[in-house]
Amino acid sequence: MSNKKYHISAEEFIAVLYRNTPSHLGISEEAIKKSESYLNIKIPTVYRNFLIHSGNAKINDFLHHILFPEEIAFSYDIISENICDMKEEWKNYHLSEKEKKNPYYILSQLPKEAWHTITKNYLVIWYENQGVFHAGILYEDLKLPDPPVYITVDDDFFEWCCCSNSTNSFLLSMIIEALLNDGKNTIKYKSYTTYETQADIEQCLQSNTIDMDAFFPKEYLPYFCKNIRTCWDSENNKLFICLLKQEIPHTLIVIEF
Repeated sequence: MSNKKYHISAEEFIAVLYRNTPSHLGISEEAIKKSESYLNIKIPTVYRNFLIHSGNAKINDFLHHILFPEEIAFSYDIISENICDMKEEWKNYHLSEKEKKNPYYILSQLPKEAWHTITKNYLVIWYENQGVFHAGILYEDLKLPDPPVYITVDDDFFEWCCCSNSTNSFLLSMIIEALLNDGKNTIKYKSYTTYETQADIEQCLQSNTIDMDAFFPKEYLPYFCKNIRTCWDSENNKLFICLLKQEIPHTLIVIEF
């Protein structure tokens, strides 16, 4: 049996990062159930399992920020709260025709059942460290086990675009981005090495007997992380993370524990 596991999940990734400090990584299922009951939903399986096993890992809140179960909300509810606040301001002065084109004002004039004509409803689960973007799962996709994740594109809750074809790939991208921005300070490791030329990357992978066909498969699975490759070598306690740009490796990180 091979001691190397390729393309590990976000949940497995966190378990490896904090293998030397494994306690208190998860969020209680009771808290998750309470949130599900309040929102009248079932959180998708992949994200639910991530919360239970990995939701409290420090790196989730190091750069960008995970929303804990009690903070998770629908974009429609956030918009509704903002409209309530704005209505008080609108009472105090006459709105111009330009101001009436503001999406908040337009939605305030519509029944909620018609809001889908302006924007869709998303379960907001993460946000950028300065609030520039929020990430969420489309309401209609909540029935999927590993749904795509969307982000806001204009610093509001109206325009969204798909940023990851699966929740797992989104979580991995958030964790790895945090690692690249000093998130390694939240974990205990023996060495952390970065390779940035193709020659160095290939030499490192070959010297560590990484199966190149397994690490760089020619066909992508539907929920495969197209620009991220991972491998956990449990025998040598090494984690390999390769980032691709236009399908070409451009950064390799090797963390030894």
